[in-house]
Amino acid sequence: MAKVSMKLFTDLLYDEYKHKNIATTVKNNPVYHVAPLVKLTKEQNYILTEGDGQTENQYKQINSSTGLAVNYYKLLEELGAITDLVFENKIAKPLNKGGRFANLDVSYNRDGILYFVESKFLEPYYSGNETIKDSYLDVSKYPIEVEDNKEEWRKLFLQSTEFVYYNFSQLCRHLLALYRYTHGIKGSLYNGEKVVLQSVIWEMTPRFLNKLDQTNSNKMRKRIEQLQAEANKCQEIFNSFITNIGWNNMKFQTLHYNDMLDEIKSSKHYAEFCKRYFFD
Repeated sequence: MAKVSMKLFTDLLYDEYKHKNIATTVKNNPVYHVAPLVKLTKEQNYILTEGDGQTENQYKQINSSTGLAVNYYKLLEELGAITDLVFENKIAKPLNKGGRFANLDVSYNRDGILYFVESKFLEPYYSGNETIKDSYLDVSKYPIEVEDNKEEWRKLFLQSTEFVYYNFSQLCRHLLALYRYTHGIKGSLYNGEKVVLQSVIWEMTPRFLNKLDQTNSNKMRKRIEQLQAEANKCQEIFNSFITNIGWNNMKFQTLHYNDMLDEIKSSKHYAEFCKRYFFD
């Protein structure tokens, strides 16, 4: 029985690329690179190749969630549907001292609304929800911006134990960082706009499932069902929490790239995008 792993999925992707004559650069297995569909700006290229935490051309790997986001949102930008497109946006540190910045895969402006996106490609199908770190359960480490509702935040983080596959813990950290960003953190560029945090996942398509052996295909179908149930639960918890603490102009959404294809259908790169991600 084949092991369901990142390497297995990457090999399936590479087989598909070869079958469809999609040009790749072969690095060390399982690292295969492919050029982005739309040329990046100098600033975007710098962030993705030389920015903090980046490795050389990581976003070009065929199994990259960032790469999927780059290809999708660059098409939206080229179509004029969005502006102020930024990749790997480090908006704020969730906690008051130490720790890493929350790193949002994508941010952009659409019709005066600020969108921040956590993008996922294959990870939900071979990894799961992260174990929440103790520091996020210690209210003494919370920033001054949440002083009035720190117990509510702690309860939110505690709910991460209820999730198996959907990365609720990571999204909690992003949400806290966005709260700081929109509530007066020093250096914030926020000007009172409406804000939407989106968790956008590639849903494994039937054609990709058919490339798996029967045992793994059955496993994946069950996992897809549980992922959707956990996504619905996450959306309900987050939006209830946002309302409960009186966070105005904020909304959380869980989406699938599969359901967002009409947004880029008029792009000259649409057919190629669909080929790369099993949508054709």
